[in-house]
Amino acid sequence: MVAWSTRCSSCRQRKIKCDRQWPACGQCQKAKQQCSGPPDKVKFVAENSAEGSSQAVVINRFRSRPSSQVPPRKQPIIPPSVPSSQPTLVGGELVSLLTSQAKTFGFSSFAHVLQHVPAMLDGSQALTSAVSCLADARRRQSMSPKPDRKLDLRLYCSALRNLRFSLQDENELSRIETLLATLIMWRVEATIATTVELPYLLVTWSVHLAGAAYLLERLGPEAANNKLVFSVILESLSELSSHYYARNQWFFMGSPKWQRIFNENRDVSIADKLLFKVYSQMSVFPDVMRDLRRYHLGQVSYDHIHSRIISMHVVFDTIEGPIRTILEDQSVIGKRAACSPTSPVEEVYDTEDSEIPRACCLYALAKIVANNMISALNGSLYKFDEENYLHSRRIWMFHEQAMKVGSFGMHYYPTAILLTYGSAKSRETEEWIVDLLNLLQERNPATDIMWTREEIFQRCYATSGNIWPSLPPEQNLLPTGPSEHANC
Repeated sequence: MVAWSTRCSSCRQRKIKCDRQWPACGQCQKAKQQCSGPPDKVKFVAENSAEGSSQAVVINRFRSRPSSQVPPRKQPIIPPSVPSSQPTLVGGELVSLLTSQAKTFGFSSFAHVLQHVPAMLDGSQALTSAVSCLADARRRQSMSPKPDRKLDLRLYCSALRNLRFSLQDENELSRIETLLATLIMWRVEATIATTVELPYLLVTWSVHLAGAAYLLERLGPEAANNKLVFSVILESLSELSSHYYARNQWFFMGSPKWQRIFNENRDVSIADKLLFKVYSQMSVFPDVMRDLRRYHLGQVSYDHIHSRIISMHVVFDTIEGPIRTILEDQSVIGKRAACSPTSPVEEVYDTEDSEIPRACCLYALAKIVANNMISALNGSLYKFDEENYLHSRRIWMFHEQAMKVGSFGMHYYPTAILLTYGSAKSRETEEWIVDLLNLLQERNPATDIMWTREEIFQRCYATSGNIWPSLPPEQNLLPTGPSEHANC
């Protein structure tokens, strides 16, 4: 078994939970005492199969301590008496990665999911190989100068092979480890792997996103009672919604049973409560979008689709006030002058709270989509332009925060910035959005397909609620209405 210590020394001594918001954790700030920062050591517990007991192994990982007798090593130092198994090595590598790349991982909810992974590596080759691929890819991504090849093909193919074996095993399909391996491989492909041209799809898509959807649907809403599974749902829901409505398909999380998991009373922050409201509406986007396209084909009545879109707007109207209050509260989020002279906003937001950018950006993203829906329905293409511009500016004001932590820290941001393209009031702003997308996703003209104005416009068309010009009217349009899934 693998165990790990990620708390600062003060929190360990006081035996309390540490939020690991370095350089000073929240508990130490609250107690008005100096925080020691990340732990000096990571502790692993290796099973001794011969004696049936456990032996503690301490691995120096976080701070280099020069010594003339012990030269520094890049690999974990494991005493010979304890087997250095692959899960142990990979677990140590992941813990080191989470600490050394605190800016990129520490600002992300994905980091909170990964913190649980080292203790789960034993017995899941799919998860172990996925983490190994992730760690190697992150190292390659942070190298300078950056290499053209972003992935080790041997590790990548091994991860794909082991994940395929797990998906073919009936017993593995219900394991959280398989779901986590799928989530990790999605993030590797969506934010690191060379991006290929996939028509009509948004920026964070990967084939493994469809795999995560399959596993979550198979597990059912009851699985969300597990906090880790619930974290996976929150981490992937906006992309899953985009995945389904880009294909004109009904999204299973729009059913009443799945909706309850977002409406339950949870002991979370105000920002997260607002985020759950946003997620509850995003999960029905695919079905509403499909009905909107069917309306254009004369298959759905105006009253039916109009009432569905208006009901979403009613929920969003209850979110706007609290979001504005958060953005105006200088104690939780600050403003400063934008660094770039080409920025379409003069000021940018600055906060260390990862929940605030996610709630604000996803709310703005969802509201832009909802406005596009009602515009497509009523033909009022310009009625919501100013409102969309307001929400786009909020997204733009987080762009320096996104640049600081990268697409791993704010993985939802590329999609958010893409959907602001229609609010650009000048050619310069359009070019700025294109350049920012390429920069955020670290696209290289020599190896990647670069974002262009035409490509972004095509992706934005997915949220217009209209029929694709190249798509036959009958293709992928399901003949049944939402009542078919009412009891799912």
